[in-house]
Amino acid sequence: MPGKGKSHLIYLFLLTCGILATILHAQPRNEWINYYDNNSRPNYINDVFATAEGGYAMAGQSLTGGGVSGYWLIVLDQNGGVLRQRIYTDDRFPHLNNMCYTLIQDDAGGFLLGGRAREREFVGNFSVLRTDPEGDVLWWRIYGAPGIGECYAVIELKNGTFAAVGRDGEYNSMAVMLDGDGNVLWERIYPGRWFRALREVDGGLLISGQNNGRQAWIVRTDFEGEVLWERTYGRSQLMSIISCRDGGFAASGHRVLDQGGGDILLLRIDDEGNELWSSTFNFDRNDWSNCLAQMEDGGFILVGEASGTNDALILRTDVAGNEVMRRTDGRGEDRVIFGYRSTVVGHDGMALIAGTGYIARGEQRGPDGILIKLQQMISPPEIIFFRPENLELTVLQGDSIEFTVRAEDMQGDSLSYIWTFDQDTVATDTSNIITFDELDDHLVACYVSDAVHADSLLWMVRVEEFFIRSFEPDNLDLVIRRGTEINFEIDIAAIEEIEVENTWNLTNRDQRQEEIAGADAVSVLFDQSGRHQLQALVTFEDESDEVTWIINVRSAIWSWWPAELEISAYVDSTLEFVITPLNENSDSLEYIWLLDNVRLNNDTSNIDLAFPEVGWYDVTSIVHDGIEADTIRWIVDVEEWLFTTDLTDLSDLPASPVLYPACPNPFNSVVKLSMYLPKSNYVSLSIFEISGREISRLVDGDVGAGSQSLVWDASCFPAGVYVVRMENGDVSKLRKIVLAR
Repeated sequence: MPGKGKSHLIYLFLLTCGILATILHAQPRNEWINYYDNNSRPNYINDVFATAEGGYAMAGQSLTGGGVSGYWLIVLDQNGGVLRQRIYTDDRFPHLNNMCYTLIQDDAGGFLLGGRAREREFVGNFSVLRTDPEGDVLWWRIYGAPGIGECYAVIELKNGTFAAVGRDGEYNSMAVMLDGDGNVLWERIYPGRWFRALREVDGGLLISGQNNGRQAWIVRTDFEGEVLWERTYGRSQLMSIISCRDGGFAASGHRVLDQGGGDILLLRIDDEGNELWSSTFNFDRNDWSNCLAQMEDGGFILVGEASGTNDALILRTDVAGNEVMRRTDGRGEDRVIFGYRSTVVGHDGMALIAGTGYIARGEQRGPDGILIKLQQMISPPEIIFFRPENLELTVLQGDSIEFTVRAEDMQGDSLSYIWTFDQDTVATDTSNIITFDELDDHLVACYVSDAVHADSLLWMVRVEEFFIRSFEPDNLDLVIRRGTEINFEIDIAAIEEIEVENTWNLTNRDQRQEEIAGADAVSVLFDQSGRHQLQALVTFEDESDEVTWIINVRSAIWSWWPAELEISAYVDSTLEFVITPLNENSDSLEYIWLLDNVRLNNDTSNIDLAFPEVGWYDVTSIVHDGIEADTIRWIVDVEEWLFTTDLTDLSDLPASPVLYPACPNPFNSVVKLSMYLPKSNYVSLSIFEISGREISRLVDGDVGAGSQSLVWDASCFPAGVYVVRMENGDVSKLRKIVLAR
């Protein structure tokens, strides 16, 4: 129908989104904040790591009494209390500004610290120091050409060796592989400005930073440092990269703006480095994210600083990169914070943030290390039932519609409901009846809030004098046998004052059009193969409504399996593809099978195909029956079976079961459901109608620890809203999914 009132509807929608954003962008509060003053001299913290003992370790640099800046290691308990700390200096590195940027805990319980060690004034080296569990130095070595060399990231690989990245003294990107004693297994230079972060991946390393063109840069290498591929992502740089629980990676950093300055960048990529999405966030004129981590709900926390104002920044997003909340910390009445350098998700699922600042009371004092533990993110209320289920409605002028919403709050907080109709608040109950007197596009919204967080639902309602209320067949894309006759019917809703005209138009496979007599129903015989189109057009004066069917008449192929033409599979799996011909008794049938356009040695109606590698595949079947021919083409997305993670990521894993957001959502036939279990246990994973009736149980038994994914095929279920429920011991998790046709 003609699009009346579209600009008005868009304005209302944007205004509604703005109201919701105001509710959602609450400031995360501190559980506690601790200051670490080693010696009443300037101290800086650059990294934090969750230790195997349940506490934390931090690394940075501290100025010693001799005027030398040494590597500073602090080991903490679960509440941030100091268990031990030490400053590391060495006669080989006697000059000011020895700086430690990164640390990890190794499998033996000791630590690796990476940074810069100055052998003489203005000459620094890429440096790695290893300690035993008590903090005693096992070795401290330098690598690469001297000059401005710095190590920005270290990891321990699953085979017990270590990898470190940064830049050498001649401003080249550098990576080095070390054995347990710090001996070089290989050392490589790459044509870039620097590497800032790395991860172990299947078969090698993934390294991020900035190339010589000042572009965000990710390099995939094998375990010998040979480049397998590299990708760039615009005029930016990446300061941190992590593995994501649902596959692929997330990276954060700084995106340069054409007008100067820059914004925080959050980048999501797949396993091959292809960009899935990116988001930018503006706090001030020039913003940076120094580190990110993934939270239990799949969203991300990013920390950094605004270099223009020296404010420290905290940003929280959902799993899709949409901002949930933010906080800016700078100069206040009782404290000054210079910047946040690192974040980690602790053993209890709460975020910890490390940086540098000082308490601004009494005499001026030098900077100290700080560690902040954020309060647990409160889950927002979740809408679990609503009616009408269709969020886009067409109604007649004068109709009254009852809208209903029910929500639940995981914390058990009381909930308030606010209903708006075209900006005006009209009700504060769980239900609301609205009469639509005005012809136009309208917006009905319901906000459910626990006073801090909110969930919302929006209905787009078009009010007309007439419209097609329903039609048969309700499937608008039909596949039939040649010679089939079909009855088509429409139900027209109209106000009493008008009389509409109905016209049926048939477009044959050769694009010839003809008008078919009939009022609300017609019967059509399809005796020619090919693609046909039937339109039911309803008009009154200058207004119209229509419904169009596409009818594919098969001459050689009647049906096929798998029924969906876009399917997912796991690596090393075997799938069966089957063709059912229109005339199974024909003596003229000929079958041709193609895999990625290469003909296969098979001339039957079915074939079994194995998929040994991850990637996209094209499977095609061509069927001839004399002079008639049809083609069916499947696209197969082959994914990895198991969840994998670096040993350095283990501290980031959830301590309790997680049911991740469905993907995609909404979906049209098949949806991927993923969950994480910290230990093996009995799991029930079920699908429910919105009414509460269980319609499918996907998992009912013991499931191993780690991340698990499975696919629900909803092709035989009607469109609507469904609820996924995972039960694991005393834990129950719910997710809404929307099946759209």
